[in-house]
Amino acid sequence: MAQDIALRPVVDPALEDAERALLERSADGLFPASLPLPEEQGLGGRTKADIWTALGVSAVCALLPVTILWALIGVWPGLAVGLAAQAGLIWVGVQFGFETFILTVVGVHLLAWLLIVVLGCGTDERQRVARLRHGRYYLAEDFGDDSLRELLGHSPLRRMERAQAAVTAVLQSQVDRDGLLDDIANDVTLPAQQYEIAQRLAELTRLARKVRTAAGGASGSRVEEVLRTQRQALRLSSSALEERVEALERYAENTRAADTAYREWEAVRELEQLGEDMHELVVNTVRDELAVAEIEGLADRSRLQDLHRMLDEAREAGLLATRFADEPADRRTGDSGRV
Repeated sequence: MAQDIALRPVVDPALEDAERALLERSADGLFPASLPLPEEQGLGGRTKADIWTALGVSAVCALLPVTILWALIGVWPGLAVGLAAQAGLIWVGVQFGFETFILTVVGVHLLAWLLIVVLGCGTDERQRVARLRHGRYYLAEDFGDDSLRELLGHSPLRRMERAQAAVTAVLQSQVDRDGLLDDIANDVTLPAQQYEIAQRLAELTRLARKVRTAAGGASGSRVEEVLRTQRQALRLSSSALEERVEALERYAENTRAADTAYREWEAVRELEQLGEDMHELVVNTVRDELAVAEIEGLADRSRLQDLHRMLDEAREAGLLATRFADEPADRRTGDSGRV
């Protein structure tokens, strides 16, 4: 089921967990795999603006440390260090005179400026990983837009959003968290399926863009004939991907149904745990066979059979959605590389 949400970065599941967490946080600061990696600015990504900003901040740190250190190193540590530094500067001025005071401020200013430039500016860890792993994650820009629908028969971006929404629905389900789908390695298989779909869709997008660029504004029977053949090849490969996405969506739908049944079963179980107290209450209040039979029959109203059936359906859908990982590559329909 497609959802109107922005596509999150699709990251290679083979990367280390720490790197995946950094890249999956958001698309800000990442680089589309379909575009060349831009050159990093000199001085480790530090700009002239960084240097001038650090110069101003360090001047305040040197002259009035109590007013700014709390914003740099935390409220309480900053206030403590700032008050101590401020008191030290005042003591230097009183004990050694104005000239020594100025020299001390200048020295602290240069030291603070150097520390801020080296430690506080430039490329951070997330930007470093984004550059290092460029090409092993995909962004919305890698899947084009609706203008490719004529060639592919669909929007690659919308299809990727559907696949990601289905995978997220399964991995965030209660039945998966509680291990009721443990015969399917969802934490491993589904991210791998999502990444493979992203790779294929990005490749289809790249080829569709090249076909569109090559065709340009040309017309004529020969151009139309070649374009028709390439369009058919693109759509054939696209159809095979659609089957994978639909299988993931069926798996997600069955998982939602299993979640509903599981929550209902848990509610019934909690209510049935009150059955003994309710039995005593009704017996003591009504004292007739009808009331006793009604309370004793609560145990027969469990929805375990419905829950088991829906869990089985979710497992079957999951096995169908993940069957592509076990199929040989030559059995998969459509090869975008033939275009």
